[in-house]
Formats: sequence, structure tokens, C-alpha cells
Amino acid sequence: MRFAQEQQHREQIIRARLLKIRQAELAYRRVHQMYAGTFQQLVQGGFLADTLQFIPFGNGARFDLSATVHTSKSGQLTPLVECGATYDTYLSDLDVNAVANLTEKAYASGVYAGIKLGDIAQNDTQLSIHP
Repeated sequence: MRFAQEQQHREQIIRARLLKIRQAELAYRRVHQMYAGTFQQLVQGGFLADTLQFIPFGNGARFDLSATVHTSKSGQLTPLVECGATYDTYLSDLDVNAVANLTEKAYASGVYAGIKLGDIAQNDTQLSIHP
């Protein structure tokens, strides 16, 4: 019970951080017509505060960030980005077995083992936050 409560608490904080990253990426895209693939681009461009690239409860780990441009069969270009934090990063100081079970369950279901903004593989243009 305590694990689930702490996980929920931490994920609320991480979602809030991902919303700020989403805002920064959208602002970057308005200027550059594509998403930033590195935090350095966002920070140096003044789109994101340096501290927001770090995962809360992640012991200094940065969010995983990746951007690309998908070309459709008709030649239309679609910028895509994803940014995430894995369970084993932000829950690492909690019950090791519970974290392993969460991760295993996610892999078995074919979903990201953590919280992620956007999804390049799914062509998520809405920058949805996936639990």
C-alpha cells in the first residue's frame, strides 16, 4: 500500500515536469518547425530551465528525450518527440521487487515501463502523457 501511494505521489510530480517539457517543446517547434532532440537545445534557446531536464527522485538522471521527423507516403513531414522516465529511475529507492514487477508487467503488455510524453513509434502528434 505504501509503495502504491509513493508511486502515485512521484508520478504526479513527474507528470507536472513533463507538462513543462511539453510546453517547451511546443514553443521550440513554433520557432524551428521541429522538436528539439536534446535538452541542450531547449535550455540554450531559453525554452526550458536547466533544472527541468532532471527526473524528480531520479538521483540526477535526465529524462530520455528523442525527436524525429516522420515522412508520410505522400511526402508530408510530421515532427515527433518523446520524453520519458522509467520506473527503475524514479522508484529506485523503493521496493526492488515491486519495481521489477511493474517493469515486467509493462514489457509483457508492450508498453513503456514508466511515464512518457509523446510516442514516436505510435506517431503521437498530440504529445500525450502515457502512464
